[in-house]
Amino acid sequence: MRAAPHLRLHGEAPAKLGKLSRMRASCITALLLLGLTGCDPTPSTTSDMFGDLDLRRCQPGPGASGSPQNIAEAIVLANSLPQPATAACFLEALDRPLHIEASKSKASMQPADGARSPRLFIFSGDDLIITAAIDGEGKDLIEFGETVTPGRTVKGEIEFPLRSQLEDDAAYARIRNPEHDNITVCFVCHDSERDEPGFPGARSSLAMRPRTKSLVPIESLSTELASCDWAAEENRCLMLQAVTAWGPLEHREFEQGLPAF
Repeated sequence: MRAAPHLRLHGEAPAKLGKLSRMRASCITALLLLGLTGCDPTPSTTSDMFGDLDLRRCQPGPGASGSPQNIAEAIVLANSLPQPATAACFLEALDRPLHIEASKSKASMQPADGARSPRLFIFSGDDLIITAAIDGEGKDLIEFGETVTPGRTVKGEIEFPLRSQLEDDAAYARIRNPEHDNITVCFVCHDSERDEPGFPGARSSLAMRPRTKSLVPIESLSTELASCDWAAEENRCLMLQAVTAWGPLEHREFEQGLPAF
């Protein structure tokens, strides 16, 4: 019999769980064990076992969407999460299936930490890409690229954990170059920056894709969660759990005509 998936609650060490949180964790564990000891093949995610029963702690609040179509809707989603909200909590709140590309490249302001902790590109709707790093120096950042014209995106970024509400322009203000206010820190990698009408405070630049040789199979994320050491790297395990434990992942490629980095 396979061991039950190890589910943790965001921001709560086991010894510090309140009564309700302990009850919730116990219920989840019991349900998982029940599902895993039945006669049917072992399900790959909690959603496979429990159908429409949503066990996530981090879910979109009132007025927020788990499938943000633009940066403005991503800000609304972030503001709706229970605080202090972590990057893992934001990822957990996204609707499934997640459409993902993964890269081990370190060539970014939000670098991957190798193949075992890749940088993820999550396609949300037609025009928004959400990026997250499973571990490493960019693990507390969620970045965004929103298409404004073919091949050009406005960029934004949120730093977690969130302990207060974000302003509408927070994602744009976060990436402004502190020494040169007319450019963003994204200018280092993304050429041809310019102000973008209709996006106050934002600048657009060329969209790019990760090099093919840097790509990591998305199936490896579930494997990494299964072998993750919760005692030694809990935050990494929480990020992997937030991505893989709540529904299916589907591979999605970038447009091949985009320049690679």
